Amino acid sequence: MRLTIVQYAGDYREAYERFAAGGAATYQAQRYSVDTVGALAARLEQVAVVCGVTAEPYDVILGNGVRAIGAGFAGGFDGKALAPLVAGTAPDRLALMTPLVPLIDWALERRIRTIAMLADSFGRAGVRGWIRAMLLARKLNRPTIEWIGNHGLNACLSLMAIGVSPAKIVPWDWPSSFSPHDAPPRQRQPGPLRLFYVGGINEAKGVGDLLEAVGLARREGRDVRLTIHGRDDGDAMAMKARALGLADAVRLAGPIANEAVVGAMREADAVVVPSRHDYPEGLPLTIYETLASRTPLLASDHPMFRGAITDGVSALVFRASHPASLARSIAVLADDADLYARLSANGAAAWDALQLPVRWGEMLAHWLADEPEDRSWLAGHASASGLYDERFAARRRAMAGE
Repeated sequence: MRLTIVQYAGDYREAYERFAAGGAATYQAQRYSVDTVGALAARLEQVAVVCGVTAEPYDVILGNGVRAIGAGFAGGFDGKALAPLVAGTAPDRLALMTPLVPLIDWALERRIRTIAMLADSFGRAGVRGWIRAMLLARKLNRPTIEWIGNHGLNACLSLMAIGVSPAKIVPWDWPSSFSPHDAPPRQRQPGPLRLFYVGGINEAKGVGDLLEAVGLARREGRDVRLTIHGRDDGDAMAMKARALGLADAVRLAGPIANEAVVGAMREADAVVVPSRHDYPEGLPLTIYETLASRTPLLASDHPMFRGAITDGVSALVFRASHPASLARSIAVLADDADLYARLSANGAAAWDALQLPVRWGEMLAHWLADEPEDRSWLAGHASASGLYDERFAARRRAMAGE
């Protein structure tokens, strides 16, 4: 069997070599995913990982036997450009980690058995958006796209909403690296309110809105400090912070090892997840990590978060793309010690409620094994199985604002 895994970004070669040299993970389950793919390479004829966004083009066989191919593209590339690299691996099984339509078309035309393992939400705003969503669903429902995993229940609901068959959608999750049951609840401590952000640093992720909210809170006389972890390409957010007069209140601290994230969250007073609605979130691992840290969460009202967190119970929820709304949530958290303690105490139950029975590598392994019991296992964990009906109903109500 020749398996090719295709991902938009997340340089497999770089991660493998970093781990081999004793380096740390940059996001949750990164080591797990690298090791899972390496274990497949030990028993299959070929396992290739094709990645679009890499620092340079390459095609190498790594020490664990995985063929790693980097396209050397910058972000926003045309998916058609990946097709020749995928074709060069001559796959008879294809695992798509990204919903690039040209690659879906390429696989359908060649009738290659395909699984999609996604972490994306799918909208249908406007006539063009509806048409694109309908066409994508039609492709995903084709028989050679055998299973479609998506990260979290809301992301799976978004696939069903555009017309993908629930019989082939499987909600999946990463194995947990941290648990809230390992840490006690927290109390609001005197002093400045120390905010924490980790992730992509761009406007769509709401980082600019977060900076503006910090500026508003400080102009109201509140001592708010913000630490941002991630890559600030082109120093865009550093420049924005300076322009807002926040040089002494905002620290852009660069990337952080994933193993250190939960500890850093516990050093902060609150974690902010300010994603705008147009960012195609599944369910960010930052939310899991925040709940595991028992640090109160300030989160936007992104559709993919609804039902996963509850305003005033497991988080304070503010209007996405609305710095004034976030600034109000910052003020409420800063002033209400009882609310702070409740949010921290409720983190464990909220984290427990997010857990799913299917892990990424487990789903992939059952698909590759393809025995009757494996197909039965996949069907028994699909969205149409009845396993998630009560949770889906609750999420639908939350997403409808009920």
